Amino acid sequence: MNARKTAVSAVVAVVAAALFIVVAILRAPSPQPDGGPDAADRGEAAETSGTRADSSRTNKAEPAPADEQPDESADSESDGDTEEEPKTEEELREAEEEKKVDAFDALTDKWMEPSNAGVTMKDVDEFSAMFRNVPKERKDECLHRALNLIPDENVMLLAGILMDKTQDKELVELVYNDVLNRDEDVKKPILQQIFKDKSHPCWADTAWILDVTDELPGRE
Repeated sequence: MNARKTAVSAVVAVVAAALFIVVAILRAPSPQPDGGPDAADRGEAAETSGTRADSSRTNKAEPAPADEQPDESADSESDGDTEEEPKTEEELREAEEEKKVDAFDALTDKWMEPSNAGVTMKDVDEFSAMFRNVPKERKDECLHRALNLIPDENVMLLAGILMDKTQDKELVELVYNDVLNRDEDVKKPILQQIFKDKSHPCWADTAWILDVTDELPGRE
């Protein structure tokens, strides 16, 4: 009787132990593949990061829109604008005429002060020739400037223009009237020289002046 009880108790214990084991197994969490939930989260994060990196590289590689591209043609046109355009024939002519005016004005400036050596015939010829080179439409202004700047001591330079028959009558008379306003010692030799040439446009006026002043050549 005791042996039977002992056997039944043993069987009950074994069954209870077996049930305990089964229940424990059922309650235990099942193992997650690939390192569990944390690993999955890390993988998803890595995949997202990789996608963003690829997207960033793609954006950098794409060319800028056409309206944002640097306009090289505009730069080329800008560079071209800095180049000096060829001058027209009119501009070249005006530049050449300006050089001649500047040359005569420079010579006038040279004779603004009396010269110790005095005025020679070479100087007179040079002054007259330089004035002939001045463009016709600029002669009047250049001559007025010379009449204002040339002193009495150098008036023979103006006499060279006065005796130049190639000059317009108006210019010759302009010089003539200036000479008449010079000192007596300056204008007398010039008037005597004009009186010798009856073809001179100012001869009649000169003869009358010399007659009035009783300086007419040949009169005793």
